Amino acid sequence: MTHGVALLADVTGRDLIVALARPGDAPGEHRVMPCASPRELEACLGSVLAQLDPGELVGAAVCAAGPEIDGTITLTSTGMTISQAWLRSVLRTPRVYLVNDFTACAMGALKVGEASLEVVHPGRAARNAAIAVLGPDIGLGVAGLAPLRGGGWLAVPSEGGHIDFGPLEAREAPVFAAVRARHGDTAAERLLSKQGLGDIHQALARISTPLNDNVVITQARAGDVVACEAISIFSALLGGFAGDMALLFAARGGVFLNSPLLEAIGDLLDREAFTRRYRAKGRMEAYLADLPVFAMPGRPALLGLSSLFSASDMRYAATEVKFLDC
Repeated sequence: MTHGVALLADVTGRDLIVALARPGDAPGEHRVMPCASPRELEACLGSVLAQLDPGELVGAAVCAAGPEIDGTITLTSTGMTISQAWLRSVLRTPRVYLVNDFTACAMGALKVGEASLEVVHPGRAARNAAIAVLGPDIGLGVAGLAPLRGGGWLAVPSEGGHIDFGPLEAREAPVFAAVRARHGDTAAERLLSKQGLGDIHQALARISTPLNDNVVITQARAGDVVACEAISIFSALLGGFAGDMALLFAARGGVFLNSPLLEAIGDLLDREAFTRRYRAKGRMEAYLADLPVFAMPGRPALLGLSSLFSASDMRYAATEVKFLDC
């Protein structure tokens, strides 16, 4: 059994969220470090490595906010690119996993304690059934988790946050028109994200420059009518999208929401608007009526990354990298 540690890291495009864990254990406290470029990422990872004893690192699991293609992820929001080979070189270990951030989040969802889940839409989750995981933040992450017939789970990556999106209620139509005029498209992520909340508010307030999402939330907490309406529309759109993903993944195990933006919105989320749009699926309304939606706190992506290591993992010496990369 190894006595080393695994490095777990989530690259958001703005920050690096990093934790250490013994293989087979859940991560402990995480650190958030400003990180918006490969050079900053290399420096941040180097500072973590400097805290470890020589040979203590077993491997690393890194997730990032973009699709993983042939061992490389280009972050959708910033264009920053990281690769598995580059991470192996920086971390001086051959054992490096690189996955999409919401794929990691899906892997971690079932490890989140039931007592810490907040019920957004009540229902009864089926055991050993697929789940959908999504969250609006800098972008709009989506992934699924499907049960395997012989036991265990399969994480299903998705870029569902970029699907075409349209209005359903009359109050949404001018918002979509304004977003299309500003960005040229109305993909789901255009509205269900930090910038999306600002754009919704801008369309309603008819101002020239959108406000920061934190400002919109602060104004809503102070009772500003336009800011409250922006969050209500955001809530409805999120509910509609969550219902779509529940149908797409046949998520009888439930829909799980996770993002710092949703934590910031907190009790301002318009539950009635969310539920109304979540269920508004025509002939499939009854299918969704008892399909629950949960909000997950914290960083389940790090939990998911930790599951890629087990207590029986061996430790590779840095000199073995050249053989394993051939």
